[in-house]
Amino acid sequence: MKMLKKISSSRTLASLCIVFILAGCNGPSDQNRIVNEAVADSINREISLSPESQLLLNNFPTPFEVTALLIKAKAGYSFDIANTPDWVDNYNTEMSKALNLGVYSADLCYSVTYKRIDETNKFLACTNKLADELGIAGIYDKTLMDKFKKNDNNNEEMIALVKNLFRNSNDFLSKNNRTQVAVMVVSGAFTEGIFLAASAAATSVFDNSQILAVIAAQKENYEKLTAILSAYNSDPKMKSLADDMATLKPIWIPVAVAPGKKVSREQAEKIFDLAGSVRDKMVK
Repeated sequence: MKMLKKISSSRTLASLCIVFILAGCNGPSDQNRIVNEAVADSINREISLSPESQLLLNNFPTPFEVTALLIKAKAGYSFDIANTPDWVDNYNTEMSKALNLGVYSADLCYSVTYKRIDETNKFLACTNKLADELGIAGIYDKTLMDKFKKNDNNNEEMIALVKNLFRNSNDFLSKNNRTQVAVMVVSGAFTEGIFLAASAAATSVFDNSQILAVIAAQKENYEKLTAILSAYNSDPKMKSLADDMATLKPIWIPVAVAPGKKVSREQAEKIFDLAGSVRDKMVK
């Protein structure tokens, strides 16, 4: 349980935020936009998803339904366990930018759901920067930050803004042959969500069965994501990502997490370490 040394045993947190939330507060200059488009073009576009896999990607669930379950389970919020905004400048490859766009998107959704305005602004800045550098920030409303500030006391409206961005993002990436970027972002968001939820389960001083039930419920989404990733077996970069995601599978084997099944503290800690090892490859 080496990773639990990083956090206090009294902290609890959670989020399952599988979205790409991108903020377009200040659009890039024309020159920067040209550079961003060049970056986008350099991502492999030769592999197309099957209609079945594309449908799975397009219909990948939004995170707020799961987050509601975590709140019901009384999982608390901890900014410390989310990916630090200070690391955003460290991501200098296409893949690291896309994966961490997903990671920060999950963290953004986490902070929005828990009504943490200061943290939300920080994660908005991170997602905006990475989206900009990937050449996809231009599709977002430039008044987004103003809208968040205007509705910072209206959580339902803020969540609605996030959901709308999710739909617009998915549509744009699919229509512009950017599905590989979309898959990377979803993979980052999914992994961060599992990590946050597993952290809550492993460190909760109360009964963690409800939190673990939320993780158990993600088995179907995990299977959908691995099915999508299987389409990229001929791409070494994506195959490496698929192999990393495959190491999460033991979380959902019968001896680990299953709906309605009690999980020991030791097992919860193992789930946390497993999720954390995959997540660390993305963020560090």
